[in-house]
Amino acid sequence: MENQYDIYRGSENIEKLTPKQKLIFQSAIDLFSEQGYANTSTKEISEHAGVSEGSIFRKFKNKEELLMAILTPLTHKILPQDFEQFSRTAYQDGSLNLKFFLTTMINERIGLFKSNHKIMKIFLNEFIYDQHIHDRLIESIPKKSFKQFNTVLDFLKAKNLLIDWDNLEIFRFLAANILGYLIQHYIIVDPNKWNESLEIEHVTDFIVKGLTPDR
Repeated sequence: MENQYDIYRGSENIEKLTPKQKLIFQSAIDLFSEQGYANTSTKEISEHAGVSEGSIFRKFKNKEELLMAILTPLTHKILPQDFEQFSRTAYQDGSLNLKFFLTTMINERIGLFKSNHKIMKIFLNEFIYDQHIHDRLIESIPKKSFKQFNTVLDFLKAKNLLIDWDNLEIFRFLAANILGYLIQHYIIVDPNKWNESLEIEHVTDFIVKGLTPDR
């Protein structure tokens, strides 16, 4: 499991799981992604893993805590890491503009989705349909990530590269378009039936136009 999903590489909590607990963890990922969190029982998880149901509760308090153990490493990477330094360096060498910034961010988020498809599918389903889980996932995003993201947005606005909206409004605009794209193209539609590079370019252009200041 350690090599199957990028988001768990280097995760101390995951590495500390026993072989039996890793079977439970992987079985929960498989079943939550296939039939949904709400439609999966701990009995089904234990049967899929080939362990007793009680084995689940020796490590995880309940099914929700098992879900959060699966998704929390993802929330730590949902916002770009070290983007503040990246943006300042790119601006200094003349390569930074809004399209460059957004293209880099969107491609990284899509890459994160594709390399962790089952976990992202679980995340999107629960984020959209379960308000309680939605709130817990938002709370689990590291405050440092929000701070860095706000710093980058302020930096871009100061250089007149980004529309002067409230940062939270910009975040919601980005989230709605990027998550909408991921849901439409990786959950609803067969990914083999569309031109990925072309549509990524189109959604990026759409977002750029929406966030570019009036000249």
